[in-house]
Amino acid sequence: MPVRNRERRIKPSGREARIKSENRSVDRQSPWIRERESEESARVWEKAQEERKRNRFTHMDHIDQLIYFLHNTYIQLPTSSKLQTLPLSLTSHSLTMAITITTTTTTTPANFSHEDETKSPKPPSTPPKTYELTARSIYYAKPTTISYVTNFLHPCNPPPPSSYILQDISLTARPGELLAIVGPSGAGKSTLLDILSARLTPSHGQLLLNSFPLRPSSFRRISSHLPQLDLSLPLLTVSETFFFAASLLLPDSSSAAHDAVASVIVDLRLTHVAHTRVSASLLSGGERRRVSIGLSLLRDPRVLLLDEPTSGLDSSSAHAVLQSLRSIATKRYTTVILSIHQPSSRLLSAIDSLLLISKGRVLHHGSLNLLDEYLLSLGFSVPSQLNPLEYAMEVLDQLPQPKQISPSSSPPPILYTSKEKDLSHFEISYSSSRIHEITTLYRRSWKIVYRTKQLLLTNFLEALLVGFLLGTIYINVGYDEQGVHKRLGLFAFTLTFLLSSTTETLPIFVSERPILLREASSGLYRLSSHVFASTLVFLPYLLAVSLLYSTSVYFLVGLCTKASTFFSFIIIVWVIVLTANSFVLFISSFAPDYIAGTSFVTVSLAGFFLFSGYFITKDSMPVYWIFMHYLSPYKYALDALLANEYSCASNRCFGWSDNGQCLENGAEILESRGLRKEERWTGLEVLIGFFVLYRVLYWVVLSRRASKSKK
Repeated sequence: MPVRNRERRIKPSGREARIKSENRSVDRQSPWIRERESEESARVWEKAQEERKRNRFTHMDHIDQLIYFLHNTYIQLPTSSKLQTLPLSLTSHSLTMAITITTTTTTTPANFSHEDETKSPKPPSTPPKTYELTARSIYYAKPTTISYVTNFLHPCNPPPPSSYILQDISLTARPGELLAIVGPSGAGKSTLLDILSARLTPSHGQLLLNSFPLRPSSFRRISSHLPQLDLSLPLLTVSETFFFAASLLLPDSSSAAHDAVASVIVDLRLTHVAHTRVSASLLSGGERRRVSIGLSLLRDPRVLLLDEPTSGLDSSSAHAVLQSLRSIATKRYTTVILSIHQPSSRLLSAIDSLLLISKGRVLHHGSLNLLDEYLLSLGFSVPSQLNPLEYAMEVLDQLPQPKQISPSSSPPPILYTSKEKDLSHFEISYSSSRIHEITTLYRRSWKIVYRTKQLLLTNFLEALLVGFLLGTIYINVGYDEQGVHKRLGLFAFTLTFLLSSTTETLPIFVSERPILLREASSGLYRLSSHVFASTLVFLPYLLAVSLLYSTSVYFLVGLCTKASTFFSFIIIVWVIVLTANSFVLFISSFAPDYIAGTSFVTVSLAGFFLFSGYFITKDSMPVYWIFMHYLSPYKYALDALLANEYSCASNRCFGWSDNGQCLENGAEILESRGLRKEERWTGLEVLIGFFVLYRVLYWVVLSRRASKSKK
């Protein structure tokens, strides 16, 4: 039966009645709005039918159930049935059926069973708790800061007046609907979304959730804010990206995590790219945007806020994104708020309500039909080739601006108290235990490192080639005075290579940092778990690099042949590269980009090498630079390598006089540099301390940045 015929035979109620009353004035509206109303009526009718099907046995008596049964039986009849017509008339409490039958014989469907007649329907599933977000008279002004110089030069000047970005903004976002914030660039859309997501505190006004004061820390637990930038690890596939997040959110059941991932992939129409890596070269902009939305949906947020989800997408991708959001809002009863820059007719078909703002003020809040009526009341006729919102954006400057209300006359903000029935029972907590977080992040990090083929080949080939090169240059250094200088040069160059070779990981750390901050600030896992997991990944990885370098250089040079000394050399090299890795990780926590981070690492390593004691001894340094000597990891690494080599050859002579007497042995060489045999373990302990210190500093800086993003 066509939608229009069914629409005439069903008595509408509520929202349907309002739409039909608006249709009576269709002759006054534009052709576009008439088509829009027809689509809206069909969609509302379908929603009403679904609701009636869920509750069809609630208000039916026995006769109604029998009629319903007969109707369903008729619907299932095959095409050979003699039953020809079945007009229906549905009221609010009963069904009246007029059945015209041309013959008394009917064909019973093959799949019909008399047990179905007595089978009771399953009770409808309990819908999830919904939340209505309300903003009342929101004002926001950037805090003005006066520099100390200006305050000193002009102490009597009053502070500049506040320039409000948002003025008297009021809105209501309902569950199961899409509210679009529309306006030109600079209208304050992103600022308003940050306030609604509790990331910014308004200067004046109220935010209410289900008519109760909104508490930011609790609201973040049931909401999700999606910025414009798509942040996903490009070396993971779509399904892997979802599964690792679901594993952290649903730690008790792996099957539940798989089901959640499958549901999100289907809802967002990403089945065809489920096993494709989340890379800009492999996925389109719309697909990557839907992946970002899916990561938010895995939390099952009750309120979803998106900052221009269609920005930078073509019309087809933008339409796919909004249709996915439309489906999510309907199926999950989610309150969806989004900002949009280009309101095409195709995109507006998925939007329920609009908030049109200009220069931080509200010009319209309501449906598209009401906007059309508002424009008609002002004498603006919408052209047939435009929709009302597109036309309103064109004549924005000609529309009357709302009367400005000073913040002092606006309603005072409602202060949160523990006695109020708000969302205070929600506490910020993590879904997974620390052990589960470390295990999951460890598996994810290993997968990323393994797929970074370029990094693996670079580090392993460097270790082999540089080790072989140094071994052939310093081959068979010997045990004479020249051998002493060669050993010192070999160890110094070894330090330079090992400490600088780990800078290849800097761009990876810098690119992953915003993803880590976003995941940690949203409560997906603890940052300490990430630090511990990444440490567990790099321990065996850098041990393999140390083994390749040590075996390729040690025996070619002809260093001490004791097995214990060789294994000590491997351990010292391993701890050196671990310390360098931690230092690069610490730099990546605050470096603005890869170029600045590389510059800082290069300058720092040069300073460490300068004060290591290789070029100038500690006794020859100025007093005010002595502290840098003890802060240099090079110093302890060089001391450990020298002590390891010469403690093995403590009784070996390194130089003979003309009369055949030994000039100095290994123990005397160590003593001349102020070292003892135990220095190799002392230097090793200090290097381990640097390794731990840099990782703790990395955790502190990231934690500070993550806490700022939560406010």
